Amino acid sequence: MSDGHRSVVYVALGEFRIRAAVTLTAEYAAAGAKVTLFAGRIPEWKDVKAPAGVTLKRVGDKAWPEIREALAGADLLIAGDPPAMPIVDLARKEFPRLTVRTDPQGDPERRPAPADLAIVTPWYPSPNDTFAGSFVKAAAETVQGQVGRVSILATDHWFYPPWRMVGNMIDITMQRELKRFGGVTVQDTPEGELTRVIAPQPRKQPYATWANEQIRRLRAALPTGRIEAPLVHAHSGHFGGVMAAALARPDARIIVTEHATFLRQVFAQPKARQQYLDMLARAETLLCVSSSLRDQVAEEFPYYAHKLRVVPNPVDFEHFAVRPGMPEAPRRWVYAGRMVEHKGVMTLVDGFALIAAEDPSVTLTLVGEGKLEDDLRKRITELKLTDRIQLRPAVPPEQMVALLHEHDLLVHASQLETFGMTMVEAVATGTPVLVAASQGPAETLEGLDGIAGRLFPVTKKPEVLAEAWRELRDEWSKLDLPRARAELHARYGFEAVGEQLLDIYRNPAPAEAAAPVPVPAEDPAERIIVVAVLPSRPARTRDFVKRARAKGYGVDLIVPDPAKWAREAEDPGIVVHGIGTEEDPPGVVIRPAPMTGSAAALALTRTVQGKARTLRTKVAAKVGKPTAAVFRPHTKWLATRSILPAIDFTRVKRVVVNGVQGERIGWQIARRHPGLEVTTALRLPGDKHG
Repeated sequence: MSDGHRSVVYVALGEFRIRAAVTLTAEYAAAGAKVTLFAGRIPEWKDVKAPAGVTLKRVGDKAWPEIREALAGADLLIAGDPPAMPIVDLARKEFPRLTVRTDPQGDPERRPAPADLAIVTPWYPSPNDTFAGSFVKAAAETVQGQVGRVSILATDHWFYPPWRMVGNMIDITMQRELKRFGGVTVQDTPEGELTRVIAPQPRKQPYATWANEQIRRLRAALPTGRIEAPLVHAHSGHFGGVMAAALARPDARIIVTEHATFLRQVFAQPKARQQYLDMLARAETLLCVSSSLRDQVAEEFPYYAHKLRVVPNPVDFEHFAVRPGMPEAPRRWVYAGRMVEHKGVMTLVDGFALIAAEDPSVTLTLVGEGKLEDDLRKRITELKLTDRIQLRPAVPPEQMVALLHEHDLLVHASQLETFGMTMVEAVATGTPVLVAASQGPAETLEGLDGIAGRLFPVTKKPEVLAEAWRELRDEWSKLDLPRARAELHARYGFEAVGEQLLDIYRNPAPAEAAAPVPVPAEDPAERIIVVAVLPSRPARTRDFVKRARAKGYGVDLIVPDPAKWAREAEDPGIVVHGIGTEEDPPGVVIRPAPMTGSAAALALTRTVQGKARTLRTKVAAKVGKPTAAVFRPHTKWLATRSILPAIDFTRVKRVVVNGVQGERIGWQIARRHPGLEVTTALRLPGDKHG
């Protein structure tokens, strides 16, 4: 992959794109180029070893002088991550003839062509993460050669800290660089034409902020500003589906596959939830990879339940060679996945420790990367199991078979999975599994407990995992992996899933009427007013409103944050009255950066302005908070007074106040309507006390 370049300088100073830096510099070195990799002097780079033929130099805050010296003899500079962008800005001024790239794979001059099928995704396998979006790639492979020209549009998330001087410098210089060449590369792959689009993502922002930036960057990458395809298949409602809904042609059909484990967080943010709702309204069909995921979306958006179908992730069983024979015993454990909390890796390590104390022959290999790596190393050291627990970096998909063949048992203690791809892949190789029965795996491995391995209850107790292993060990000889493999192949093989996708592609869904909302056709004769101003337990308020509707009552809901009650507002029997707005945090606003002038001076100006805004906010909060606390109940009542004329009190049976900040509202209503029952108890008329 030399592209004719003989001297390459690769700069990656942050922590998010280390794997890409190592992989791509190794490829340049293997092609004969002289390669120098400049990495940040940060903990994440500490144990990274330079690939063969690559000179690795770690630099601190004042990196430019050393990098400038290396660039004097270089013909290619690769900016590998957002923190490298200020270096690029300086390099373009000092070395105007130097070739600069962000992604050395693909053609930066090419742009996506019109296609018969466009696949829109926020994840796709890349040098930085070979597993991200592997299910998207697999879905594309199932229909390969049967749907005409395919265009894969993948956004590449470049996270950066948007705060202070450093963040402003990154933001300004990255915008300048993306304006110069678009942050777009296009290449041909067996699945179709692959377009990668850099989407800067400021860290710790609302989902809507991230989605809007991905839409903006993808729109800029498209020659016409829209997706030129009659059929669009997006992956993950938020973000892929949201991008498709915003950028597809008006006449295009949109199919969306939902895989996400983070929908609860998306739905909790009003702006992101509205984006999801708009996507559902535009999409023809939403495919969910499991029934549990379908039920979650249907519960949130019952009006669109008729658009939901279950189509699982496809697995290429032909790729997963069956091991020579059944392992003798479940001694060599392996975990493959991200090292994050919801994956249950700490529970796994502690459960293994219990078994290790009983059986000196068992070992555990943890394969993957994530935030818990350092904590895991500390825990393994505390347990004195460094000789029996090994941590390895994530392996590319082509090495997964060999990894599974090296071990006797795949063990996963994840608390939340929407499907459980790795478990299916393990069974495909003939490797037994010991898996927590979260919603996805419980459905995926349905009927195979005791055949493919053992399912155990979702838990944070290592004793539960250890006992499940003992049961599996005692029943080891009764497992039937060939049968399990055959059943899973019939469910999730390329042929089975590909047929479902082709049927959906070729046969537009009928224009069914929306699912009926389970409320009376006429406006309910009797109503209940619910005043919910900062309730301590909003979930109880929602349950009460739901019970009131089930009993046939209409509900007038008085709240300061109507956007957070959007689901209730979709019910025609519920009227949401807003008495103020408390929405999502606004998130970072990405401001246009001028192409000329000193980036440092502009960043300094923004930083000073930002500190001034922060100071004003703190002073205002400090001065105003005590006063606001005193007057807030009265202020809320004044706002409520203006909406009361819209409520027909002759039909109101009860007023329920939930949250102490709303008690003044309840008291004032009671004064004006002395015969009306006003209570703080979440009880309906006729409910028994207790």
